[in-house]
Amino acid sequence: MKIAIVSPYSWAYPGGVNNHIEGLARQMAVRGHEVVVIAPDEGTAVDGARFISAGRSLALRANGSIAHVAVAPGTRRRVCQALLSESFDVAHVHEPLVPMVSTSAVRAARCKVGGTFHAGRESASIAYRLGSALFRRRIERLDFRIAVSEPARLTASRYMPGEYEIVPNGVDMSRFNPRTDVAKSRGGDREILFIGRNEPRKGLDTLLEAFPLICDEVPTCRLSVIGAGFTSEGVRRSLPHGLRDRVTVLGYVNNEELQAHYASSDIFCSPAHGGESFGIVLIESMASGTPVVASDIPGYSEVVKQAPGGLLFKNGDSRDLARVTVNILQDDALRAKLREAGLEGVRQFSWERLAERLERIYSA
Repeated sequence: MKIAIVSPYSWAYPGGVNNHIEGLARQMAVRGHEVVVIAPDEGTAVDGARFISAGRSLALRANGSIAHVAVAPGTRRRVCQALLSESFDVAHVHEPLVPMVSTSAVRAARCKVGGTFHAGRESASIAYRLGSALFRRRIERLDFRIAVSEPARLTASRYMPGEYEIVPNGVDMSRFNPRTDVAKSRGGDREILFIGRNEPRKGLDTLLEAFPLICDEVPTCRLSVIGAGFTSEGVRRSLPHGLRDRVTVLGYVNNEELQAHYASSDIFCSPAHGGESFGIVLIESMASGTPVVASDIPGYSEVVKQAPGGLLFKNGDSRDLARVTVNILQDDALRAKLREAGLEGVRQFSWERLAERLERIYSA
């Protein structure tokens, strides 16, 4: 099968949607399909797949984040040329309402075309409301509709009623797994890991408020912060002077380093305030054998319900975050139980299993 996988977001900037596409493209190529990824800008090639650039991107603010999308007049021509110059069996378009790469792909495709909706908003989505009005005819021509979670399905169906199949985000189990070459504890320290972009909705402020409370109960606790845009001065500023040297700010790290940090940490904390329809970082952590502490937003709650490798705290409540974290750090049996539950539960999110489901959808 010849498959075009389309992303509206710049391939040069890592993010949840493109991580999803990269994992899907790699697995489909392993299974013998010819895969072409179409997205703005240039970036790291996907193993086994070709890449076609849809042009340069522009940074726009959306969903409490910065989205790098291509909106130049030549974008539509590039996308049409990419899809019409080859004979594809399926065009799988991610976020079909995001201009202009995805909206152009839905319009241009002359094969079976479907869309995956990733966004999950607790409040009204202006982008979906406008997009569903402007591009209704294009959405109606989708042969299949997929949502990555129940919150994503609810968000999409609110503006575009219809049948959606839930196919969640996946994890590459060969990349994210408990590593024997790294140790969980460093000289008796307990390590908490945070990964996310420097955006308010990611909730690092709540974790920093909780950190002194955690250290009161677990004096050997340390915190590592990974994510583009963070500086040591900016992160440590809100902490008491005596705790600042217990926080390490690493900024952006490559995939190999990221996997090592997941596997070597005692807890992974994701305190996002909202706007997360699923939470790929949760299943990456569980696959690495590290228990999760996460806010009780809908997207995270659904993941932890399906793969019970972590505990939830009340969103925005630093004291509750501290309580849950301390309970796990001080209870070796609980930590081991969560680790095993996560490793077992996360298997359902392996790309091998999800690719099989998508093959059936493509062939239906």
